[in-house]
Amino acid sequence: MSLPTDQHSLSQLAANLIDQARKAGATYVDALAVNDTGDSISVRNGAVESVEREDAQGVGLRVFVETAKGLAFATASSSDVSETGLKKLAEQVVLMAKISEPDPDAMPPVGANHPGAEELTAWNQKHPGGNPGWDIGQARDAALHCEEMARNYSAEITNSEGAEASFGHNRVAYASSDGFAAEYGKSSASISVSVIAGTGEGMQRDYAWHRARKAGDLRDPRLIAEEAASRAVSRLNAGGMESGRGTIIFEPRTATSLLGHLVGAINGRSVLQQRSFLTEALGQNIFPEFVCIEDHPDHPEGLGNRLFDGEGTRCAPHALIDRGLLTTFLTDRYTAKRLRMPETGSAMRGLTGDIGIGSSNLIWQPGSHSQKAMLKEIGNGLLVTELIGFGVNPVTGDYS
Repeated sequence: MSLPTDQHSLSQLAANLIDQARKAGATYVDALAVNDTGDSISVRNGAVESVEREDAQGVGLRVFVETAKGLAFATASSSDVSETGLKKLAEQVVLMAKISEPDPDAMPPVGANHPGAEELTAWNQKHPGGNPGWDIGQARDAALHCEEMARNYSAEITNSEGAEASFGHNRVAYASSDGFAAEYGKSSASISVSVIAGTGEGMQRDYAWHRARKAGDLRDPRLIAEEAASRAVSRLNAGGMESGRGTIIFEPRTATSLLGHLVGAINGRSVLQQRSFLTEALGQNIFPEFVCIEDHPDHPEGLGNRLFDGEGTRCAPHALIDRGLLTTFLTDRYTAKRLRMPETGSAMRGLTGDIGIGSSNLIWQPGSHSQKAMLKEIGNGLLVTELIGFGVNPVTGDYS
């Protein structure tokens, strides 16, 4: 797994890009340099189907140019990290900004609540990133083993859609024209399997997967295999139910998918543009009192851990839902200014495009009842194990 050399380190690339943008006429600027490496292997019916490898490096640039009507900005990216490539990118983005419409509320990358040098050092010591703990041979063996156990779970398993194991490393450097610069790395590994139960028109499929920061932290492949196979078998010979009113329980897999709808609805940009059904819900109870949801950027098992967001703003844990109450919207610096709310350190940044908004690690605090206990309590009802389609209207909050 290759990493950038010292000569072309990510931090140096980001710093060089800022220098080039300043020379080209940028008033304010921030830059990203990213290196992604990853491997994946797919197997089916005991044989390797495909092996893929990614090794990519690129830079992204955002510049602000002062005009008579205010600040105008533009973004662009490039995979050409040579000195000539950086110079060309900087000149192009500055030109793009000069012909863009100014925004009087634009928030340039200066004055953010950045973490300090000691915090950065401590973070990188705690989260060194590095190798995720697999090589391609170990990933192959894990995928083959997982699929074999799923296929052998019971005689009712009749076919396999395959298993996949993947691992990778991501390293990011961020720098801004106010002098802040930082670099951090992340690693991850994952394994998944999907099998088919039954025959003919009665066939049913299901899957299971797990992802962790290190291969050694993944669930036992046997447990993943058993989950996929048992779920497929449990779908066999399903019956219907009468129409009517009743209790609906979302199992954990589907319940957590609903969090994505919540995050979209409390996105500061959606709220600012009146495109969210929760625009007027701040401070109101939108869940039962037993629901508590937190955005935690430094969780022991968190895949979304981060010390700072896409604008270099320090991240900290904060409650989104406190005993059913909506306590905040997710904001970047721009939406915080427009909504007159605190910054939540929720800016999401890619190499291209405008700043987005998102969460880090969402923690939904468990309730006092297990799924088994709830099913026993309701008697007749509906357990939702899968959602199909796109039947959610984020503006009205209607589900169909």
